[in-house]
Amino acid sequence: MTDTAEQIAERAIATHGPANAARIYRETEAAYYSEAQWCDSASDERRKEQLAEGYGRIAAIIEQLTGEA
Repeated sequence: MTDTAEQIAERAIATHGPANAARIYRETEAAYYSEAQWCDSASDERRKEQLAEGYGRIAAIIEQLTGEA
């Protein structure tokens, strides 16, 4: 069974604390977007962008749950 974004966010908050969890997920989102710019193939680029979008979605949930922004 795959965890939902909400479950991942809650686990990240419990593991890293509210401020750190949001920061970690935002930094990872930015890193994947940065990597996507340097991909040689469109499919690799899109995969990196999808990963970035997922991390961004989880960061937004963490921020919503904790009030961190």
